[in-house]
Amino acid sequence: MTKLFSILTLLSLMLVASAEQKTVDQLKAEAEHAEPGQQGRLYAEIAEKLVAVADKQFTDAESVKGHATVQEILQYATKAHDLAIETRKKMKETEKSLRECHRRLENMKRTLAAEDRPRVEAVEKELEDLRKKCLNLCSPRPRRRTTNENRNQNIRSIAVAERRRVRKKA
Repeated sequence: MTKLFSILTLLSLMLVASAEQKTVDQLKAEAEHAEPGQQGRLYAEIAEKLVAVADKQFTDAESVKGHATVQEILQYATKAHDLAIETRKKMKETEKSLRECHRRLENMKRTLAAEDRPRVEAVEKELEDLRKKCLNLCSPRPRRRTTNENRNQNIRSIAVAERRRVRKKA
């Protein structure tokens, strides 16, 4: 009886885990019908999952399909970046997904044959640029000084320069 219970528990856990793991096609269908704020997150998730697909294709010696998938990764990452900036929603999550996607692509690139690396490296650099742009936009800008603060800073620097000049004369 306990064996049956443990087997049923294990099977139910496996079913729940497989239900949570959405395929790339399911995510693509979901992204098409989602709101723009959610689309960016979904596109970033699609790009992340496509890295594993590309890695498998390169491992199976299907480099043409692998390169096509890598270009698809770039397309979805660009869509995620553009939507995050356009809607100003989920920017940090998008940046994190792009960072993870870049890291996985970089790890995958290290296992590739020498002739496959340059095109993957170019996509990797573009992903890094997209991630940096997203990060720059979601981090706060430095506070600008007011006119009074600038004036006070100028007065302090003039006073310091005057003290130095007096010390040199002495």
